[in-house]
Amino acid sequence: MTDHQTTPTYEQVINQAIRRLMLTITLMVSLVTLFIVGTQQTVNTTREAHDLMNSLNQANIKDVPSFIHWNNTTTRNTKQPAFIRVTTKKATLTTATKTKQTILTTPSSKAFFAKQQSHLVGPLVYVRGFGFFLSYTEKGGNNTYQLWVSLRRLFNSLLILICLMVFVTLWAVTLGAWWAHRLATRLSAPTIALLRETQYTSNNPDSDQPTLTVPDSPREVHDLGQAFNVLLVAQNERLQHERQFISDASHELRTPIAAIRGNLSLIRRRGAAHPEVIPESLQFIDEESLRMQHLIENLLHLSRADRAKLVLTDQDLSFLLLQLGEHYQPSIDQPLKLAIDPDIHVAGNAEMLQQIVVALLDNAHKYSPHDQPITLRLSQDATHVNLAVADLGEGIPDDQKEAIFQRFYRVDQSRSQEIEGSGLGLAIVKQLVSLNQAQITVTNNQPQGSIFTVSWLKR
Repeated sequence: MTDHQTTPTYEQVINQAIRRLMLTITLMVSLVTLFIVGTQQTVNTTREAHDLMNSLNQANIKDVPSFIHWNNTTTRNTKQPAFIRVTTKKATLTTATKTKQTILTTPSSKAFFAKQQSHLVGPLVYVRGFGFFLSYTEKGGNNTYQLWVSLRRLFNSLLILICLMVFVTLWAVTLGAWWAHRLATRLSAPTIALLRETQYTSNNPDSDQPTLTVPDSPREVHDLGQAFNVLLVAQNERLQHERQFISDASHELRTPIAAIRGNLSLIRRRGAAHPEVIPESLQFIDEESLRMQHLIENLLHLSRADRAKLVLTDQDLSFLLLQLGEHYQPSIDQPLKLAIDPDIHVAGNAEMLQQIVVALLDNAHKYSPHDQPITLRLSQDATHVNLAVADLGEGIPDDQKEAIFQRFYRVDQSRSQEIEGSGLGLAIVKQLVSLNQAQITVTNNQPQGSIFTVSWLKR
């Protein structure tokens, strides 16, 4: 429950990402704007101060009348309040400028020059009670010109700009959160619908699962839904195969068990009065128990094959088939023809390769007439190595060529009781062929019968 609560939703993830994006963009734009505006105003203020200082220097002020004359004839473009002090041999003149008016020895100028000044960086100074100023001092002849230009209007402009940027940032974040909510709702709707359908189908995993309704967009959710449907189809097929396997295995096991119990009952009821039935019943019990033993062994082989993980090594398939052919011929009454090309190698497991060939030969032996030959062939072409077992039996209909590799499947159910076997041999063969990285196919033989071909891609 804790993990579910701490896992962020689509809306939370998108909202957080957009909030960060909007905040980052707004802050970057604000900082760049503040830097540009602040730099531009600082440059303008510095230029105005230099112009005013040059005008004072060129006026060559000597006394009060000459200062008044400079004041009346000079056009000043400074927009910031400033304080001026001119020191001559005769007097020290101070003034405060506000816009274009200049007043000599005003109370404000007296108070300004009386305050303590702290030099910060370069021309920047701080005057207690008045704020920050740009301070410049020049000497011209016998005069000393001092100029303090206030930065209050600059700071006020920057403060207004900062407040405006804060407002814009808050508005952008709020707008971004609203837009993120709408975007997340729209994007998450297909995913939520797909999730609900998936949860519904997973409530009963033992039954066939219907395919999901896949949204057309976004593409990622569409692809995910398609992948889920492929998985569901595979699961349905697996469930069907498992049900069929359990049903067939139960049937195959039930038959010998019923026969054994029936003969045991017969011995109990009639064995004392008719002892001649005992040997026949025991013989039947032995045959049925052996059949059940083979069935269980095949099931174990199939289970091991399903879980097996092999390390394939180089195998001389030609030599292996020649040995198998020599040892297998005495055990069957059909002639065994060998058509094996020499020195053909594949990557595989020797024990499993032998099991595959023996199972295919056994299958051909069961379904072939006693006087018709069985052919074991090994050849190769430019791309494949082909191992084939051909018989001249009744053959396999085309519509059943794939089904014969299913567990317990028999082509002719009416003959299944007459032919020895459990119906698991070809299923085991297909699994072993797959583990050896090969493929098995069934084709028609001429004039009749079947050819089982195991093919490897050449290395």
